[in-house]
Amino acid sequence: VDAVVYLVDAYDKERFAESKKELDALLSDESLADVPFLILGNKIDLPYAASEDELRFHMGLTNFTTGKGKVNLEGTNVRPLEVFMCSIVRKMGYGDGFRWLSQYIKEYGKVTLVASLVRIKYRPRRNQDFV
Repeated sequence: VDAVVYLVDAYDKERFAESKKELDALLSDESLADVPFLILGNKIDLPYAASEDELRFHMGLTNFTTGKGKVNLEGTNVRPLEVFMCSIVRKMGYGDGFRWLSQYIKEYGKVTLVASLVRIKYRPRRNQDFV
């Protein structure tokens, strides 16, 4: 695994605890210890969706992310981890996240390659569509 993209429904606040539990399990997985994590808070186009700060708080990521933009973590033994808010339906926000992620995937610098390298963990909620 070269990277993990973790998609959170920012509108479904009732399931934040469940999502945090899943994220914590992935973050504590030894085989993923050096793997960069991109957390995408989706559905920001809906009224009352969580803000980025609210999502960070509920996912237990306040003060644990590594920073947006070009952050050199080489030789620090720190796993790249960041939160980006997005709307898949409106095609906004996730591009910034994938551009951020691409700088941490060794030997690959193009965002177009990232999608084929990343495993997206998604568990549909009941019988709803993806978006």
